[in-house]
Amino acid sequence: MNEIVEGVTYKEYLLTLIRIITFLDCLGENHKKNTTMERIVCYDFFLKYPEFLDSKKSEDFDTKFSYFHWKPNYKLYDSVLADAQARCLIKLKPESSNYISTELGTEFISGMSNSYIENLTESSKYIEKNICKLSNKAINEKISVLLTTSRGVEL
Repeated sequence: MNEIVEGVTYKEYLLTLIRIITFLDCLGENHKKNTTMERIVCYDFFLKYPEFLDSKKSEDFDTKFSYFHWKPNYKLYDSVLADAQARCLIKLKPESSNYISTELGTEFISGMSNSYIENLTESSKYIEKNICKLSNKAINEKISVLLTTSRGVEL
């Protein structure tokens, strides 16, 4: 079994799960940020491609080529969020439709001490401070501008 969701490898699924749980864990259980599924999809773009947060980082060909194919896979995010909830790693606040980390989610992330988690935590803090305050439209425009610029197209 190579795919969990159609067109999504098991590795990609797990990395997405880890990115989302790490991000929500960084926000904490009592955060006031907008973490609906639509916003998480946008935030995950920056978690998946952290080089857009720091323009000094170099890009290899494979990473730069992957920007051409970036489109949110909502089936993937539906599955990941449902899975994380079923495992009690996150929960949905029904009154706001925001996702929050749970104590078990915090334990899960703290149990994976490695450079990937450290980089995700650093990126999550940047996103919390600089991206979360933007509107959905502004975030989508920022992503569009970043992708267009990275492809060498002038606006």
